[in-house]
Amino acid sequence: MTEESDLIAVCVRTRSNEINELIAAECEHLTGGRPDADGVALCRSVESIPQAAYVRTGLRRLAQAPTFADLLEMLRHMPLKLDNFRVDALYLSGRFPVPQQEAVVLAADAIHCRANVANPQHRLLLVAQRHTFWLGEILTEATQSYAAHTAKPCHVSVSLEARVARALVNLVAPPAQTLVDPCCGTGSILLEANALGLTAYGADSNPRMVRMAQRNLLHFGYAPRVTLADAREWSQTAEALVTDLPYGRQLASAEATIPALLAHTVRLAPIAVYVTGDSIYEKLAAAGYHDIAVYRLVKPNGFTRYVHYAQNV
Repeated sequence: MTEESDLIAVCVRTRSNEINELIAAECEHLTGGRPDADGVALCRSVESIPQAAYVRTGLRRLAQAPTFADLLEMLRHMPLKLDNFRVDALYLSGRFPVPQQEAVVLAADAIHCRANVANPQHRLLLVAQRHTFWLGEILTEATQSYAAHTAKPCHVSVSLEARVARALVNLVAPPAQTLVDPCCGTGSILLEANALGLTAYGADSNPRMVRMAQRNLLHFGYAPRVTLADAREWSQTAEALVTDLPYGRQLASAEATIPALLAHTVRLAPIAVYVTGDSIYEKLAAAGYHDIAVYRLVKPNGFTRYVHYAQNV
C-alpha cells in the first residue's frame, strides 16, 4: 500500500514560475496537499486529479535524494518491480547537472528492470527541484475535459474561461453533488459542474444570457436548468454556490446590489465561491459568512480576479 507521504501532485505553474493562489487552493482541495514554490505537493490522495484544471499529475514517489548522483546510486540498489517502464523528465527550477535526455538515460540505466519506451506499463517521472531530485511513478493525470467547453457556441467577452470555471467548481466538489449559480451568464460554471456529474441550476436576470446558457448546455448534452430570475429573489438551494458576480458589466449597478444579493444568496447553500473584480471579504462577513478565504487569480495581462471561498454553517 502506498504511504501517505509518498503521494505527490504536480501543478501547472504560471509564466512567472509562481504558483497562483487559485491553483494552490484547487490542489489543496482535491489532494489535501498545498504546493510549494515549484508546484509540488505532498498529498493525502490523488484520486480526484483527473477532474483538475491546474493539477496535472499524481505520482507515487519511489526515491528522493539531495543530488542527482545520490538519486542514481539509490536507484541502483532498490528492489523495484517496474518491468516495461519508461522515464521522462521534468525540470522545475535551477540547472540540472546534465542535459534532460541524458538524465533520462542515466536514470533508466540505474533501474534494474526492463525498459519499454514505446508501450510502457509503468510511466516514471524524473523531477529536478531547486534542492532535491526524485523519481516517481505516474498514477493519474488530469484529463482536461474542460477543454471541450472552449468551443461552446455562445459566449461574451466577460465569459469565464473553461479552465478557470473548472477550478472554481473543484473548490466545492467533492463533496458537493448539487450546485447553484445565481449569476450564470452564458453558463461556464454550469458546464463544468455538469461535466463532473453535479446537478447544477443557474439563473440570470438577462434573458439573452439565459438563452445563451441554455443553448450551451444543450450543445454538450446537459440538462438546461437555467431560469430567468433576479439573484436577489431566486430560491433554488443546493449543497454549494459558485458564481462570477457581474463586476465586468454594468459595474456601478452591480457594486451597489452586492450587499442585498449576498444577504439573499447566503441562504442558498452552506458553502459558496464568489468571483469578483475586488475583494468583498467584509461584505461576505456582513452577510453572515465565516471562514472566508480569498485567492487571487492573476491573469497574464495583469488583471486580477478575487476568488472568495466562504461558509455559512
